Amino acid sequence: MYDHLETEARKIGLLVNERKIKYMFMTAAGNMRKPHNLRIGNKEFEGVSEFKYLGNIIENNNRIDSCIKERIQTGDKAYCANLQMLISKIISRRSKLQIYKTLMRPVVTYGAETWTLTAAERMP
Repeated sequence: MYDHLETEARKIGLLVNERKIKYMFMTAAGNMRKPHNLRIGNKEFEGVSEFKYLGNIIENNNRIDSCIKERIQTGDKAYCANLQMLISKIISRRSKLQIYKTLMRPVVTYGAETWTLTAAERMP
């Protein structure tokens, strides 16, 4: 499959950069999840156990708890960045609620619709 990809990419003037490509092997067997490099022809690709894709951390054990923790931390940063506006007496409560809905909540909930939560990750 890689050889076909490389052949088709060359036809339109693209080159595959082995330093930028990483791969991850996902399986239910825990002993098979250890990352190792993959050699195809004269190119070697780095194996990883996790990577960031579209702002979400993808892990080879199919867990998302680190992604959720990172989202919460990012939300905390957004809150701290807007704290002066939120504690201001000049800004109305309605405006503060609008700030929350537009600047903080989307940061935390981005990609949440794709999360598959286990019982341990659900809020009580």
